[in-house]
Amino acid sequence: MTGPQWDRRGFIKAGLGAAGVAAAGPLLAACSGSGSVDAPAPVPAPGSQPQPQDERVVIVGAGIAGLAAAGELGIRGFTDVVVLEARDRVGGRIWTSSIGDGIPVELGATWIHGIRGNPVSEIAEANGIATTPSDYDNSVLYGWDGVPAAPVDPHLMQGYMRLAYEMPDESLLGVFEEFAAANGLDDDDRRLWRYSLSSMFEHEFAADISELSITSYDGPSTLRGGDVVFPGGYSQIVDVLASGRDIRLGHAVTGIDHGGSGVVVTTDSGATFEADRVVVTVPLGLLQSGLIDFAPPLPEAKREAIDALGMGILNRTCLLFDDVFWHRDVEWIGYAGRRAGQWSETLNLYPYLGKPVLAMFNPGSFGAETEDLSDQELVSQAVGTLETIFGDVPAPVDAMSTRWGSDPWTRGSYSYVPVGVPFDTYRDMAAPVGERLFFAGEATHSRFPSTVHGALLSGRRAARQIYGLLR
Repeated sequence: MTGPQWDRRGFIKAGLGAAGVAAAGPLLAACSGSGSVDAPAPVPAPGSQPQPQDERVVIVGAGIAGLAAAGELGIRGFTDVVVLEARDRVGGRIWTSSIGDGIPVELGATWIHGIRGNPVSEIAEANGIATTPSDYDNSVLYGWDGVPAAPVDPHLMQGYMRLAYEMPDESLLGVFEEFAAANGLDDDDRRLWRYSLSSMFEHEFAADISELSITSYDGPSTLRGGDVVFPGGYSQIVDVLASGRDIRLGHAVTGIDHGGSGVVVTTDSGATFEADRVVVTVPLGLLQSGLIDFAPPLPEAKREAIDALGMGILNRTCLLFDDVFWHRDVEWIGYAGRRAGQWSETLNLYPYLGKPVLAMFNPGSFGAETEDLSDQELVSQAVGTLETIFGDVPAPVDAMSTRWGSDPWTRGSYSYVPVGVPFDTYRDMAAPVGERLFFAGEATHSRFPSTVHGALLSGRRAARQIYGLLR
């Protein structure tokens, strides 16, 4: 998720972020990777028959990575592929819910970050799924007292970024403290700066700037073309990828025995699934929890990578009102409050949905704190922030909030690289274990971590690794 003043990681890199199930033909074209990043090796043309593969593959997790792996395996001739999913739905951290009378709202992934050469864009286009551009510059900023405020001067921000590059082993907060002291920033200036840094980094990486360094920011690659959202819901992409797959819901995997000639996967019900290969696509937070017992234990390099990366938290509260009382055409409402990151970013969904809905975000440590609040308390705090800006605010007619850190099947929102951790740790996350155990998910993609397209590409990669063993 990106704040309104600069596009996804683009500021520094530029100058110094349940419908639509389509026919098999377009789906195959979209999944082949033609024209997209990380394009796979050639596959049979649509309409031709791939060479059947006499292998059973079990995929753990029906998020975008798991579904992409299943699709890629299907294209390459694997007919015995089972996807095990702990939840009662597919999609994982892609979760389109509804508010009010069936108004779609995203509780997880929201944007396609960079549409050029993006495999998610290709799937949307091939299947006629509508998207709408998201303009981060279409924003307004308010100070802690509700008075409109000017954003930080981009030239001064360049100075901060240069200092961050000179201090690559320091946290972004430590860089700011040195920068603030050198430039004599007063309390009002510091609040505006901390808002800008929260918008630029904390909302992007779901972690406090005390946990991030310039390496966290500058490591990932980006795609061009701007960002878009799905007015009809991101779940349309999930529906396309899930169509025709053997997906077993309510199957929480607790054990993976990969020490023999095959692999045995055990679920919490005691059921077992035998396979020749297994693709593990569960989120980093779940791997860190130790819920899945690997026998034999994962190699030291893999365990160290799992422990080294961070699992961030970005929560949101969505509010539906009877009518719009804010600027209906302004997409982003910024709030430089007394505490950095606290209700500091609000996305106006009216330009996308034509409905009076606001999505209010909380990242990092405050996002984690919100998980201990009741729904009523969250709504009260959110409305209180809106009242600081707009005065009298009517009570919302409906509301819903996320608690990704408490979600037993994610334990957080998405991964990030903490201070002092090399970005190449993502490569260790991606490495297979022998020829039986493969890994996918956003935390295993070294070019595009923390993104849907990174997760999707990682699933295809795992499938190609399996296919490559059999050629």
